[in-house]
Amino acid sequence: MRRTTMGLLVVTALVALIAAGCSSSEPDNTANTPSSTAAPATTTASAATTTTASGTAADCSNAVLLQAAQQALRESGSTATVTSITLTRCRNGYALLSAHPAPGGESPNVFLVWRPAAGAWEAIDLGTGIDCAGSPNGPKLTAACKALGY
Repeated sequence: MRRTTMGLLVVTALVALIAAGCSSSEPDNTANTPSSTAAPATTTASAATTTTASGTAADCSNAVLLQAAQQALRESGSTATVTSITLTRCRNGYALLSAHPAPGGESPNVFLVWRPAAGAWEAIDLGTGIDCAGSPNGPKLTAACKALGY
């Protein structure tokens, strides 16, 4: 009888631990796994943030980064409309994502830097041939790649 009671206690404790771990609502924006969001974003989710060197939080949520990517393409003179993004990394006040225009256009990589004074993301560079593999072009992309952990 004692062995059955002990076994039930162990199983109950394991089930409680597993259930507690599955209910975490905090997203992990340090993972290398890309995530994708389509526009328009009508769902509500907790805002993901990363702390910058100046101590202000950069918003790494997909909705905010989608808006920043849309603005970056407009400012570059592109007429393409970004409908979704794939977030590669967002940390230390920098973000790297792929912007997916509708329908079927090329998906440029977009490097963003968080501007705490403005409370907004600003594009550093964008294009289909830029990334952190090899040697990034220029000091801004080098700093971004380093901060993103490449």
